[in-house]
Amino acid sequence: MSSLENYIILGPLGRGTFGQVKLAEHILTNVRVAIKVLKRKVLAEKHMINKVKREIRVLKSFHHPHIIRLYDVISTPTCIFLVMECLPGGELYNLLDRNGRLPEDQARLYFQQIISGLDYCHTHRVVHRDIKPENILLDQFGNIKIADFGLSNLMPDGDYLKTSCGSPNYAAPEVISGTRYCGPEVDIWSAGVVLFALLAGHLPFDDSSIPSLFAKIKASSFSMPYHFSDPVKDLIARMLKPDPIARMTINQIKKHPWVQMNYDSRLLAMNRITSKSYRIIDEEILMKCLDLPSTKYLTIEEFREKIVNRKNESSVVCYELLLDKKLNEMRIRNGDRVSNVTPIFKSKNTDMSNLEISTRASSSQGENIDILFDKDGAPDNWVYGFRTDLEAYPFMMTLFATLKDANLEWKLVTNFKLRVRSIDSPYTLKMQIDIYKYQRSFVVDIKLLEGTTMVFLETLHRLYTILYDRTYS
Repeated sequence: MSSLENYIILGPLGRGTFGQVKLAEHILTNVRVAIKVLKRKVLAEKHMINKVKREIRVLKSFHHPHIIRLYDVISTPTCIFLVMECLPGGELYNLLDRNGRLPEDQARLYFQQIISGLDYCHTHRVVHRDIKPENILLDQFGNIKIADFGLSNLMPDGDYLKTSCGSPNYAAPEVISGTRYCGPEVDIWSAGVVLFALLAGHLPFDDSSIPSLFAKIKASSFSMPYHFSDPVKDLIARMLKPDPIARMTINQIKKHPWVQMNYDSRLLAMNRITSKSYRIIDEEILMKCLDLPSTKYLTIEEFREKIVNRKNESSVVCYELLLDKKLNEMRIRNGDRVSNVTPIFKSKNTDMSNLEISTRASSSQGENIDILFDKDGAPDNWVYGFRTDLEAYPFMMTLFATLKDANLEWKLVTNFKLRVRSIDSPYTLKMQIDIYKYQRSFVVDIKLLEGTTMVFLETLHRLYTILYDRTYS
């Protein structure tokens, strides 16, 4: 386990709601870090233990150049110490407060990096839920780092997140309405508000009266400043759609002409992921770490395994700190404005027959969820499963025929909710199908209730193929 003895406290950096933030230096690597000191008593009084656990769970599994790094977690009877990346640039909020609105090129660079970080989160099925300038920090190179994942949540397939949270001025209509809502869209809305603030120097939705503020948000009632270019007006308008289904997706944002200007192609590669087993290890850093006292009893293979599994041990902390130090030195040499990063993951074909993952994971379980994408990356519209323009009756008849052809039986829970299970199959499979009306279309969302991921994905593919053929051929 790691210990505070590995750090020298250099002085205070600031004070948060639950304790102080200290500037420190890691003794073995001479890397400066920020240490959040969280008092257990205060956390318990404010019922924030789960918030801290959630942030730890998310950040320990993340490694992306535009998301703050969590290197170490040290627990004592009275405090929890979070050893994090030191970001001398401070909050994006302070930059806006000092300078007012930003030039369009600078705002675009920040926005591209924010979207890159959010894309990584959503690819890992994590929604941040509190994107705002106060939670976006700047490193020594002026690059964006998304922070404060305490309100984040994991997004099970086909399920809705039910907790209303976040900051009112940046919250999506479905959040402040207290209705059930799916994850990715709320971050898109908040990112749209942040983009508006970067370019305008003020918020699109602001009112001293909370009811009036909420009314403006629900109606998406705001005015575009005269100096906004037409492309950015189009982008913001599509990100701030009150209906989450009509709102832009991450991939649509990345393809927007305004975002594509001066777009660094390396941002696209940062979100390609596979199983954590295929994490690339920097051999130079690994060998350097093996000379340290904390690793003298480890074999190379034992150390590799600890790095891959991101064990919370001092040897792995040394590796992570030295790796980031090396990457920062590369950026300085290259003069890059955007992180010049060695990919953290490499592509490798995975034997899907060995994939046996429980699908009952929730945000309280603390599990890492690895989603495998093909070589083209994340799906273009990761929101709901299937859309059709058929009328209600013919569509339902088509759906029933499709289920029958796929060797499934069903029962109606309501007119627009079905419980489905497999028949004559050696594998147990139970699913829920929800049907939503959106403008002239019906949207079908399928959730796995019981069974294995492999069987579910195979069945889903079969269902979609039959349904598509029946609907569009």
